[in-house]
Amino acid sequence: MSSSSIIALIIVLLVALVAYAFVSQTMERKRKQRQRMIAALKLRSKDFKYMISGFPPEFLSKDLSALVHRCLTEVLEQLVNLEPRNKSYVDELALYSKQLEEVKRKPKKTSRTKLTNPQQVKEVKTMLQGLNNFIGLQQQRGNLSAPQFKQYEQQIKQLVVQITVDSYILNAKQAQGSGKTRLAVHYYNLAKKLLAKESGEVNYQKQILQINVVIERLDAEMAEQEPQYDTDKQAEAARDQATSEWDEFNKDPEDPWKKKSVYD
Repeated sequence: MSSSSIIALIIVLLVALVAYAFVSQTMERKRKQRQRMIAALKLRSKDFKYMISGFPPEFLSKDLSALVHRCLTEVLEQLVNLEPRNKSYVDELALYSKQLEEVKRKPKKTSRTKLTNPQQVKEVKTMLQGLNNFIGLQQQRGNLSAPQFKQYEQQIKQLVVQITVDSYILNAKQAQGSGKTRLAVHYYNLAKKLLAKESGEVNYQKQILQINVVIERLDAEMAEQEPQYDTDKQAEAARDQATSEWDEFNKDPEDPWKKKSVYD
């Protein structure tokens, strides 16, 4: 074999090795990217499944429930495409697709689900926080129009108002049970102030009137028990939590939705 042939063969082998290395690196990069995508989608599906099972039955509005189910089915569809041999994804997709259709067929709610203990209030508020930040992220990415975002945000805000009122009323009843009537009146007043503050967009007048009846009854009881009864100055001076409830809810720079990569 001549020297020119040997040189040509060496060049061919070098080109082949470079091509092989390039292809291998590309395949490895794609494999790692696929693994990251699957991990992110699994985490996202876990979050949505937690919301579906974590919210009390019939707590979310029809629109919000459909949104959560639809987002979960979209995530599962992506997982099925990435791992078609994984039967659990196929089964879950069928299950939640069926649930989504059931949600769509349900009539809109005319009553609301009340929360019955402080721990439930805390957990639900955390989930609403995550859902609120998620829809904000989707709007930024162009997956939700401005009207859609506003609609969902308003519905979440109404739920936050109501669970905050539930929390105040739970605290008021607990205070009543402990014989702390003035503290109970304080919490009922916080509930009334929050409802009055938000009554411009939703009609809370019926609920406000119901709370007023309770406050008047407790005031009358205290007037009988304490002839010198005057408005509780400590309650008046207490920080008005109601005025900042939604603002505090809407601020969370460490929200996990914003930390995760989303593969749409």
